Amino acid sequence: MARTKEFDVDEALTKAMEIFWAKGFEATSIQDLVDHTGVNRCSLYSTFGDKHALYVRAFNHYGTTIVANFEAMLHAADSPLEAIHAMFNALVDHVDGECKGCLITNAAVELAPHDPVVADSVRGLMQKVEDAIEGTLQRAVNAGQLEEATNTRALARQLACVAQGMIVMSKASLPKSTLKDIAVTTLASFTPAS
Repeated sequence: MARTKEFDVDEALTKAMEIFWAKGFEATSIQDLVDHTGVNRCSLYSTFGDKHALYVRAFNHYGTTIVANFEAMLHAADSPLEAIHAMFNALVDHVDGECKGCLITNAAVELAPHDPVVADSVRGLMQKVEDAIEGTLQRAVNAGQLEEATNTRALARQLACVAQGMIVMSKASLPKSTLKDIAVTTLASFTPAS
């Protein structure tokens, strides 16, 4: 008879995601994962496979949790443009907290250049972020907040790129005022409908 798992898989993935997010793939040891998840080494290997397989599962878990929360935040605002402003304000406010960056960006820099599995996952999550921003911008066009001729796809790509750059800059402990300048200038660069 097969033994039932003595731990919650989603909770273990969340804990693994947290430690990979904070330390990166290479700097995270199996012992770090054991200590942070509270799951013994044998159970980690039998459930997830090796460290790389666990990283990929944790990274995809990030997509179904953190990115889903981002999408929900964009939909929760009273207006589409307020959602875009809230996104950039949240990036600026994040500087006061622990600057782990974004796991998507961290993975893109550390592993994607030489790991095709992670590169595919990174592209997939970057596309989800871009799609969420583009959908919000399209709602802004539909609501008359942006000009009808706005290229919402191109603008979404620009905003996603600026947001990722701000996250990288926050990891370098740049002053909050620097990120605020970037956010204000970025938000002023596209013209609301008249």
